[in-house]
Amino acid sequence: MHELFNPNLPPEALLSGRFRIHAVKSDAMEPALRGGRDYALLAPVTAYQGEGTYLIDDGLSLDLYRVTNTLEKCGALCLSRENPRYGSKTIGRDDFNERVVGIVVADIKVRNERFLAARR
Repeated sequence: MHELFNPNLPPEALLSGRFRIHAVKSDAMEPALRGGRDYALLAPVTAYQGEGTYLIDDGLSLDLYRVTNTLEKCGALCLSRENPRYGSKTIGRDDFNERVVGIVVADIKVRNERFLAARR
């Protein structure tokens, strides 16, 4: 049975205080992450850690963005979404570092919601 799991990542590592779970709330990251159904496992960070998906405080709420380096000398970053209905924007590295909350380290795809529903 152990062959089913990555031997380099013990299950108890996911239960540590190092990670947080964020519920995906909107359709902005669909189809990769479904709003109202999926979750993201986050590692808290306070600065840009390379390209990836980040949780960012946009001033109104916390939301997920795909972040890529624009390769400009000023270190600007492009924030975009998976859903093409949402546009992208470019922000400076310092502004990003002030707003970043965490980086996504794993997607949690819900397969059966009835087991997550509150039991009475």
